[in-house]
Amino acid sequence: MAEKEFWSRHVFVLMSSDTVYRDKHRDLVGRLRKEGFQPVAARAVRATPETIDDLYSDLIAGQWRTWRYRLVDAALAIGPALAVICRYSGDDPDPYALLTRRKGYQHPMEAEPGTIRFDLGAVNSVLNLMHSSDDPAESEREAAVFGLTAADVVADLDEAAVTVDYLADLIAPTTAEHRDFDATLASVRTKLLATRWHRLAAADQRAVRTAFPTTAKLAAPGAGDQLAELLADYVPHDLMSAVRCDFTPEWLGRVTLSDAAEQLRRIGVVLDAWERLVLETSLHFQPLRRNGSAVS
Repeated sequence: MAEKEFWSRHVFVLMSSDTVYRDKHRDLVGRLRKEGFQPVAARAVRATPETIDDLYSDLIAGQWRTWRYRLVDAALAIGPALAVICRYSGDDPDPYALLTRRKGYQHPMEAEPGTIRFDLGAVNSVLNLMHSSDDPAESEREAAVFGLTAADVVADLDEAAVTVDYLADLIAPTTAEHRDFDATLASVRTKLLATRWHRLAAADQRAVRTAFPTTAKLAAPGAGDQLAELLADYVPHDLMSAVRCDFTPEWLGRVTLSDAAEQLRRIGVVLDAWERLVLETSLHFQPLRRNGSAVS
């Protein structure tokens, strides 16, 4: 098969590091097959700043700023990614446009139900599960960035499925990260509340239980302000911005992740790697909200 013809029916897809970290890459492989895109070559990769420079060279030259580099580098550092070449087996004359529609808008909070990014729970436009090439020339170039060419394709589809699935199993995390944005924000506020709990008067404990009957409610829009009011006598005033912060873009300019993390540390709350990554990226890019729907 001529190279030009090959890439007209094959699409490069990068399942990002956050996808593997959350053990959603195996679900994504299955979803791609359902959409008619059979992974026929795969490679586990540790994406580096240099490979991302190559992957997004056109965007970097025209649009990217330093803070975006920091966010993308932090996302890459969370673990391996999975680069795949997918063979399209359907009837649509433009597989690239089809996959673009099926994966959903790059900002997950605007993705429609039924699209990959919405259904599999992308967090925001940095932690958005996958990248796919826009056209045949881009597929060929981007696949090569991650060490894949047409020569790596397993011709037999059954054998390709076994090979790809086995690699996906090999890189699956021992303990998968299951927290989306809401669960991540709730986990931080849960730890915060736990450090203060023994200090609260019985009446204030009851008030907290009434306001937040489940810990998931701690991530509801506006819960930060409510929690801050309930803890006003138990948290130093100069640390209250970290309590109130929803870690969404409307807070950008008022709070930085580094300042909020330090404030939380001073009252006994240490952010783990996933919490830092989710909250920092969501300060810049609106997250998909399950608790109270998307923020607009």
